[in-house]
Amino acid sequence: MEVDDMKRIICAFLAAALVVIGLGTGWAKKQHPPVGMLAASAEDEVLIANPVTGESQSFATGPVAWLFPAPGGTLFAPDLVNGKTTVIDLPSLTTRDAIDGVTMPRFGSLTDRYVVVAKQLLVVSYPERALLNSFDIAFDHPWQAEVLVGNTILIVLERLPDGEGNSVLSVVQLTDGSLVYRRPLRGDIRHFSVSPALGLMALADSSSNRVILADPATLTPAASFEVPGIPMDLLFVDNGEILVVGVEREDGGGEIDMWKIKHDKKEGWVRKKEWTVPLAASPVRLAASPDFRHVAAGLVNSQVQVVEIGEQVLVTTVDLPGVPRDLVWCDPFSEGPLLPDWSDEKPPEIDLSGFSGG
Repeated sequence: MEVDDMKRIICAFLAAALVVIGLGTGWAKKQHPPVGMLAASAEDEVLIANPVTGESQSFATGPVAWLFPAPGGTLFAPDLVNGKTTVIDLPSLTTRDAIDGVTMPRFGSLTDRYVVVAKQLLVVSYPERALLNSFDIAFDHPWQAEVLVGNTILIVLERLPDGEGNSVLSVVQLTDGSLVYRRPLRGDIRHFSVSPALGLMALADSSSNRVILADPATLTPAASFEVPGIPMDLLFVDNGEILVVGVEREDGGGEIDMWKIKHDKKEGWVRKKEWTVPLAASPVRLAASPDFRHVAAGLVNSQVQVVEIGEQVLVTTVDLPGVPRDLVWCDPFSEGPLLPDWSDEKPPEIDLSGFSGG
């Protein structure tokens, strides 16, 4: 055996041994680094960042309020001020042709269609963008919208940016366009998150410094938990059993609170386990990784911090050009809609002019 071959075998053996040792000594977190890509809108740019290294690339988009991930590694960044939409291809980190107008697609589990929440509720095909259905349900101030349960349920939170007036929550049955309910909410509800596994909706009430758990079918309150400040954003992870809350503390700092939600026969819904991870500043937005192992917090100090949920530790910090307006965590290799090979080209043709027939 050659010396070089022996060296390669030894190196491979040592590498495998280190992996095994790491799995048993707390090094396991390195086996699950953050996956996907972070996207944040700040100032007149959208920044795409590697959640492992913190390295980033910026795109001039104009002032973008909300970001809209789409199947097939596409990100839509609509500029409401200038009336255009920048389309970013995440795998190649390049921009496609900008769309003249504002496009705000909200996708559920189906890759061939999306929902538009505006003065009329629209269901649009993707990527052709042909109208499939429209319903006479208008939303004046859509703040957050989620398509759930196999594209059958739409939940919309309406809220003014400054929090003035009442927040309104609506639930729509997308199969027939029926409005299940539209109800005003007490206080300033900044965000909601739904756990199908628990059958609960969590609401972040910044006016009472509380997180409210409710039945999403009726909005009947099931539990209420106080937080040490203002709950700015929240989301369910870990199969919907852990609730992550981004909190602006009373001293002006920030933290992420994580709760294991369980149902007790005597006490009802309780926080069975609790963890806290300090942040560099107050959070404004949260986003979960595609595998739900990490959560990212966009901060008022123009940073994004990534936290590992299992170990409750900070793993990455990304610098932004300004305070993020929106933050999403994208899967650049998510499957796109099923289309024929010639979907964006001429259909294939057969030339029989040179065929003799013999």
